[in-house]
Amino acid sequence: MGAGLGGTREFKVLDLSGSPYARGLQHGERLRAEIGKVVNLWKEDLGRQARTDPDSLVKRFLAETNFVPAIRKWTPDLLEEVKGIADGAGLPFETMFAFQLVDEMRVYLDQPAAGHCSSMGVVKAGAHPAYVAQNMDLEAFRDGFQVVLHIAASQSLPEQFVFTCAGLIATNGVNNRSIAIACNTLLQLSASRDGLPVAFVVRGVLAQTSPEDAVKFMKGIKHASGQNYILGAGDQVFDFEASTRQVVEFRPAVDGSVVYHTNHPLANDDLKPWHLKQIASLSPEERSKGDSEMRLASVQEHFRQPPSAIDEGVIKETLRSRDSGLHPVCRSRKEDDPVFTFGATIMTLSDTPSSEVSMGPPDANEFVTLKFHQVPKAVK
Repeated sequence: MGAGLGGTREFKVLDLSGSPYARGLQHGERLRAEIGKVVNLWKEDLGRQARTDPDSLVKRFLAETNFVPAIRKWTPDLLEEVKGIADGAGLPFETMFAFQLVDEMRVYLDQPAAGHCSSMGVVKAGAHPAYVAQNMDLEAFRDGFQVVLHIAASQSLPEQFVFTCAGLIATNGVNNRSIAIACNTLLQLSASRDGLPVAFVVRGVLAQTSPEDAVKFMKGIKHASGQNYILGAGDQVFDFEASTRQVVEFRPAVDGSVVYHTNHPLANDDLKPWHLKQIASLSPEERSKGDSEMRLASVQEHFRQPPSAIDEGVIKETLRSRDSGLHPVCRSRKEDDPVFTFGATIMTLSDTPSSEVSMGPPDANEFVTLKFHQVPKAVK
């Protein structure tokens, strides 16, 4: 695993089954070498960002935050899964746990980051089912470590396809009950050091078996990090901007027929002081030319048509778009750019849920379709 600039990326699907710890152990053992490499690269990146020893930073980060009680309350199985990954990969649990906390570390460092991730969804309309789609933009050091976790159904869990990085429990995904989730960082929103971290929110949603329960879970937890979640639920899609104090629905279309988002708040006013100062210092014209704003404008333009016309072809065109040369929706891997499109997913819902995944920027990497072994008759 590992790819250079423009290199070929292996399409890797990891089948996981059994108890939470067993799933994690399989993950850690089968990707032991890859996890070791990407964790070392992650530490190097942390050291550069914070200009300090990464091991000391991780130790301090874990000492000054308290996410475990929230995980035990809302997603206890996932703590066991992370323990399994750590044991399988031969790494300390503390290291593997901190590796899961991608956005929480960004919040801890409190550094306004470059924009990343563009997400969208459309309800079932006309001949097409509902969709949730995303370009997942991540740090360049993660390139070559893309993987899909195929989690087998059990008595307590639906079958799932989870797109992620080796060693990480989730970035986004879909289950065979037609529930899908994509997320975008909103560092501008208030956060907490004892809420449920983003990766655990994603997997918590995918553990739900009904649209109602998925929405209830999203609204009922305490969120650790400011985040936008596009939630697909049967034939419907929702957009929620979550801060630690409130979850606010965003509707770009009044009827809720389409949703889309990038990396700046549009509905939630639970803002951090530094963002309020940032807003005050910029004119409306200056704000409109930001990375997140330009990508949002691009998605909005592609979705400026009746919902019945927004099919898989339109979604792929949107994910591959480069309408802005400086701030494209699809970001190539460049030597001088710390962020790139790690992968793209198109998650089909309604009666026949499935996942299409591109490992890397979707304008240069083909989508591969993944289908569930079992689809319950009632998934709406």
